[in-house]
Amino acid sequence: MKSIIAIRGATTCEQNAREHILEATQELLLAVIGENSIHESEIVNIMFTATPDISAAFPAEAARACGLSKVPLLGAQEVAVTGAPLLCIRVMLLVDKELPRAMVRHIYLRGAVGLRPDLVGVGALRNINIAIDGPAGAGKSTVAQNVAKKLGLRYLDTGAMYRALTWLSLQRGVELRDGTSLSALAEKLAFNLNSDSQLTLDGRVLGDEIRTPQVNAAVSLVSSHGAVREIIVRKQQQLAASGGIVMDGRDIGTTVLVDAPVKIFLVADARERARRRLRELEALGHRVDLAEVVEQIIQRDHFDSHRAVSPLTPASDAIVVDTTDLPIDKVIRQILDIVANKQYEL
Repeated sequence: MKSIIAIRGATTCEQNAREHILEATQELLLAVIGENSIHESEIVNIMFTATPDISAAFPAEAARACGLSKVPLLGAQEVAVTGAPLLCIRVMLLVDKELPRAMVRHIYLRGAVGLRPDLVGVGALRNINIAIDGPAGAGKSTVAQNVAKKLGLRYLDTGAMYRALTWLSLQRGVELRDGTSLSALAEKLAFNLNSDSQLTLDGRVLGDEIRTPQVNAAVSLVSSHGAVREIIVRKQQQLAASGGIVMDGRDIGTTVLVDAPVKIFLVADARERARRRLRELEALGHRVDLAEVVEQIIQRDHFDSHRAVSPLTPASDAIVVDTTDLPIDKVIRQILDIVANKQYEL
């Protein structure tokens, strides 16, 4: 008998339905077996566990569908853990095989990528740049922050840089139609990310002051100046130069990170986006009317998509995700799935 080694893996399924459970589990098993060049005769046994929200099928059934007819199978249900991935399936294969531990490939797919970024994220993933674009209220910031956290990457809300410039311009009485004055001010701004991925301006963490209705109403005009965008884009690219960052904005995939291996473009119905923005403003203590926010959203969409410089549009290689009727956790899971698939191409 050779040395017994344990090879782990995990994945998630889209819903608690038999076909989804077995499809996801079979995909995971085939990936673990294929990536480690395992023959059925080398498998001592396979242990399956599933989160409590999986009940429509036993994930272990997928092993038989993969042709593993003689391998002993064990199954168990996990206890509920706050913050754990939903609809998650884990496997552990005990294998009797001469395989150096450094060569073992543990496989984490779909929404389970964030469970062990140290295992999945071989150098390429730890240094990956991810671009997430979309119109106002599509969920970019929430999604991008969570994706970055799960993958252990830095996060940059690029829109906050334009908001910071807008806020400072309003504070100093700079004419917002004067591109030359705005550019001169933008050039002097020193942006950075602290250890918690908080954007700082001249060493100061930016907060709610850049998300007021006044800034909301003015930021599109400020960001429409070509010279301003050129300066801010350069500063964004400097922050991304070392890799390992998730950026969200409106022109990340088309202008800022054109070589990013993962590009996502989020969309959602204008009224749904307005409801989301309304909740954000109310949480900050601002009283606004839904109809007014809807009109602002529509106007900003038109302004952003028709501006001469870096208009809001999906990159040709971006994957479009409609978030209108999707809860945030499912959107995050979709993007983690895209990243997991991308790691094998890097």
